[in-house]
Amino acid sequence: MSPYRKAAVRAVSTVPLVAVGLVVLTAGPATAAPVELTAAVCPEAPPGVQAFADQVTAWVKWGVLALIGIAAVVSLGSVLVGRMFSHPHASRFGAMGVAVVVMVAITYTVILVILDSITGSGCT
Repeated sequence: MSPYRKAAVRAVSTVPLVAVGLVVLTAGPATAAPVELTAAVCPEAPPGVQAFADQVTAWVKWGVLALIGIAAVVSLGSVLVGRMFSHPHASRFGAMGVAVVVMVAITYTVILVILDSITGSGCT
């Protein structure tokens, strides 16, 4: 039997097997009711700690935001200085810095959303 024929026979025998597998995996029990998953315990700060935790979180948020702003200004300044004085390394590092600042800003917003979804404001 030629290799092409073997491959064709293998493909023809695999398709029904995959189709049956998909049907079995996607079929649910006939009596299955939708299950609602809720958190059994709501996240809550210990007594007297919430004000301190909010203050530290606010400081960290503003500190990171200030560092992102400073890094953006320094990176753009490096690009400008590199262009003015024909220094290709400064321009290249500044451009990489701008890219890193954008990635850090995106990561910063994603981390804030994740933290907010973990701590939240009570059970939903």
